[in-house]
Amino acid sequence: MKTRKRIRVDQLKTGMYVVGMDQPWYKTPFLLHHFLVQSQETIDELVRHGVREVTIDPMKGLDLVDTPPPAEQQPDTPENGTMPGAVETPSVSNTGLNDHRISSLAVARADQLAYQEAESAIERVFEDLNGGTVPPVSTLKTIVGCFLSRALQDRTAMMTQILLQQMRRFDRGLAGHAIDTCILSLIFASEYGMEEQDVEQVGIGALLHDVGYVRLPRNLYRARHRLASNEEELMRQHPRLGLTLLAAAKGLPEGVRSVIVEHHERIDGSGYPSRLSGAAVSPLGQLVGIVDTYQSLVTHQAGRMPLSPFQAIRNLFMLGEKRTFDKAFVEVAIKCLGVYPIGSVVKLNTGERAIVVGVHPEQRLKPTLKVIMDPNGESYADPIIVDLTDTESGALKRTILTALDPGTEQINVAAYLDSTPRENAA
Repeated sequence: MKTRKRIRVDQLKTGMYVVGMDQPWYKTPFLLHHFLVQSQETIDELVRHGVREVTIDPMKGLDLVDTPPPAEQQPDTPENGTMPGAVETPSVSNTGLNDHRISSLAVARADQLAYQEAESAIERVFEDLNGGTVPPVSTLKTIVGCFLSRALQDRTAMMTQILLQQMRRFDRGLAGHAIDTCILSLIFASEYGMEEQDVEQVGIGALLHDVGYVRLPRNLYRARHRLASNEEELMRQHPRLGLTLLAAAKGLPEGVRSVIVEHHERIDGSGYPSRLSGAAVSPLGQLVGIVDTYQSLVTHQAGRMPLSPFQAIRNLFMLGEKRTFDKAFVEVAIKCLGVYPIGSVVKLNTGERAIVVGVHPEQRLKPTLKVIMDPNGESYADPIIVDLTDTESGALKRTILTALDPGTEQINVAAYLDSTPRENAA
């Protein structure tokens, strides 16, 4: 049974679940058109950007109930007070759901739908570029602003969603990689303390950093075999191809162009396409390069299986030690991702197994865990959420002994990250 309803924006309330609006994604800050309305500020923002009607899903949030009809009949509104195209549904009970209580499971679903819609939007941007149409810089700023807002609001949720999407899809394509790189780059740049203008340019550059691939054979970018030397050389042309593709873009900041052409350059001169070194590699290009490297390490690449998040962090640390990357940027990456990034499987001093579900930038050795197995290897019926920074007297003292390989342990990390069990103080 269809349950979606189209309503006026003045009928929208906190707790409703929006699944569409009467303005295209590129004309509002709401790139992600699937979300729970969690504040009046969100409704005010919709109004400010000219949104007059939205579509809600009462099965995922509050329904339009007990709402009085408008005082004056609108010309295009039927006598029953519903909007044209609205779908009438039986009254939906909202017991236990109100403005101050939105389930974490619903929020997780909203994040997943929002991510998927963002991916579709970026795919459209790449399709336009491949067809010779350069998107307005204002559109790219809107996309980045949306990602930055969500990342600052809930960094853990955004990083978890990135990991989940990587695990769900064997071949994510350019759009998925662009989103992941953009979100992490914005988080790193904000943590580093970059100026607002630079953070925005980092985000736009990260979205477009691999756009040159649209001019290369798709089978090369998606290859699962180790590339031949001539294929590798062709792939290494994508930074310059991307810059050429965007040459006609009006108002594209210089920092964005630097990111596109420099994200594979390294300060020790070992990168490409120009083998720049030292200060010749811009801070923006280097930061996105670190994120791109991390993303490459944890995903399938030509001829190589992905590393675990913990192994990837160790690799980044070594690249900093060897001065391939500036150690200051590597330090920021480790601060944001943690020594044990979200999704890491760890063994505790108690003999239990756990999955990292949250990190603390100031105490990176003490993440938040979901303890999933007892010392005998038996799964807990209700996984236990434990914050290792919690020093509450009397609580069981848990510490991490070592990181484990989820494949060897036969642990489906995605299944645990994608669920929302109750919190337990055990």
